[in-house]
Amino acid sequence: MSPQRPSGVVLLIWLLLLPSVGSADADLRTRLEQLRDLRRPTVLGVSLASVPLLDDFYHRRNDRHVWYDRRQVEGLLDLIRQSIDEGFQPSDFHARAIRLATDGRAPSRLTRSTRADVEILLSDSLLRSIHHRRYGKVDPKRLDKSWNPIPGPYARDLIADLEWVARDRDLRAAVTGLVSKPAFHIRLQQGMARYRKIVATGGWPEVPAGKSLRPHMQDPRVPVVRERLRVTGDFNGPASEDLVYDKVLKAAVLAFQKRHRLKEDGIVGSKTRLAMNTSATKRVDQIRINLERMRWISAGLPDSFLLVDITEQQAELFRNGQAVWSTRVIVGRPGRPTPTFRDEVEYIEINPSWIVPPTILSQDILPAMRKDPGYLDKRGLQVVTYGGSPVSPESVDWHMPSESFPYMIRQPPSTRNALGRIKFIFPNRYAIYLHDTPGRSLFRRSWRLFSSGCVRVEHPWKLAELILNQPESWSQTRFKRLLASGRTRRVYLEEPLTILLAYWTAKGDADGKILFRKDVYSRDKAVLQALNEYSQPRILYPRPEPPKTAAATPL
Repeated sequence: MSPQRPSGVVLLIWLLLLPSVGSADADLRTRLEQLRDLRRPTVLGVSLASVPLLDDFYHRRNDRHVWYDRRQVEGLLDLIRQSIDEGFQPSDFHARAIRLATDGRAPSRLTRSTRADVEILLSDSLLRSIHHRRYGKVDPKRLDKSWNPIPGPYARDLIADLEWVARDRDLRAAVTGLVSKPAFHIRLQQGMARYRKIVATGGWPEVPAGKSLRPHMQDPRVPVVRERLRVTGDFNGPASEDLVYDKVLKAAVLAFQKRHRLKEDGIVGSKTRLAMNTSATKRVDQIRINLERMRWISAGLPDSFLLVDITEQQAELFRNGQAVWSTRVIVGRPGRPTPTFRDEVEYIEINPSWIVPPTILSQDILPAMRKDPGYLDKRGLQVVTYGGSPVSPESVDWHMPSESFPYMIRQPPSTRNALGRIKFIFPNRYAIYLHDTPGRSLFRRSWRLFSSGCVRVEHPWKLAELILNQPESWSQTRFKRLLASGRTRRVYLEEPLTILLAYWTAKGDADGKILFRKDVYSRDKAVLQALNEYSQPRILYPRPEPPKTAAATPL
C-alpha cells in the first residue's frame, strides 16, 4: 500500500544528473554550521526538528535553496491549512512564523540577513509535515515506555522524502501522495472534516435533564432530541416541533445508540443523554486522538492484515485492503489491559500447552498457592523446570518473590486448557497472543473485557483456516484429525501475516458514519495532551559501523 518512490541511491543519481537550479549559498552553509553547535537550535523563534537532518539534506543539494518564489510558500501554507482535517494544528508547522518572516514576499526577495533563516524555517516546516503525516506527531514511547512501534522513522528516509517533495511543483499533492492510508484511516479523516464543520456551525443542542424519554411519550425535550440527532445525521425525517416521541425518532435514537455502543433500547436515559450532550468539540478531539493512533501503526501497512480492535472487542481479517471476515474476541480487563502494537503472526499451535506468564504467576498463582496448596491440582496445572522436567509442588517454596521463582507453571493440552485447543503466535515482548478458550459463554456478553491481556477468539478454527489460506491442505476436517491426536503441532504460515492490536475510541464505518467507543483503559487524555503540545519529532540515525581493523601480519 506504500506509494512507489525511488530508492535513496537511485534518487541521488537522478538528482546529480538533473540540471542545477540556483547555486550554492555560502550563507546557508554558514548558518547550518552555526546551528549544529547549539544545544537547542532555533530560527526566527521556533525550534528545529533536526539540524543534522537538514544539514545532510542541503549537503546533498550542494547547499542550493529549495524555496524561491511566493507560489511555493503559499503551497506550504495551503498544506498547513489542510493539516487541520488530519488532526494537527497550524502551530505544529510554524504557520505564524512563516507569515511574519515572508510577509507576502518571495523568499528570493528577502534580505541576505534573513534569507538563510527563512530557507531553514520553511524546510523544517516541510520536514514536520512529512514526518507527522507518515509517523504521527507524538512519540508513543513518551506515553508508554513498553510501546513496540514499527522501526523508524529513519533520517535517511525522511531526507529522501524531502528530496522527492522538493522537486514537485504541487507541494500539497506531493506530500499527500507520500503516504498511502488504509481505508480505516481515510474514513476517520473524512469524519474529522464533517465534525469540524459541525463545530464551525455551532455544534448541537444539549438535551435537558429529566426522566428517561421512551417511545410514545410526549415531552417538550423531544424536539431537542430530534434536532440533536439531525445534526449528526442519525435523524433524517422532516423538521418538526411535535412533542410526541414517534417511531421515526426511535429509529434515530437506536442508530445513535449503535454508533456509541450503548444499549440499543430506544430509551433516552442517563447514558444516552450523556453521549448526546458530549460536545462536538470533544468529539473532534476524540477523532484527532485516534487519527494519531492510526498513524503510529499504519506506515507501510500491507494489503492483508489481521486487526484486533480492543475497544470494539472484535478481530477483522483484511485481504486486498478490504475486510473479509470478523469475529468477536475477549480482551484484557482494565487492570490488565491488552497492549497495543503491530507484529506478524508466524505460526499457529494446535493442542498447545499453556505456560503461565509472569503477571499471572505473580498476581494469581503464587497468592493462590499460599492460601490453598491444592490450587494447581484443581486446575490441571503442573510445576516444571525450564527444561520441562516435573517438580513436586510440595517441594516448592511458594512464599518466594515471583522474580526469583525458578520454575514454570504449565497446563498440558486438554479441554480444560486456558488456551483452548489452538493459539496464534506472533512473538513479542509482552507474551501476548490470540487463542481459543474453554469459556465460551463470555462471548455472549456485550462487553468482553475479561482476560489478563491475551485475546480470546470466538471462532479460532475458522480464523486458522483463513490465515493459512490453503483450503486444499488445511480444512476443518484436517484440523479435527490433528485435534483428536492430542499431540501438539505447529503450523507455520507460508508468509507471516501482519497483525495490529489497536485501541480506537473513534473510527469510521463503511457507511460513512463515525463510531465512538468508551475509553475503557483511560488512555485518551494523555494522547490529547501530547497532541496539544509542541513536540519534537522522533527521528532515528543508524549507528555507523565501526571501521574494520586490519589483521596483524605475523613476523
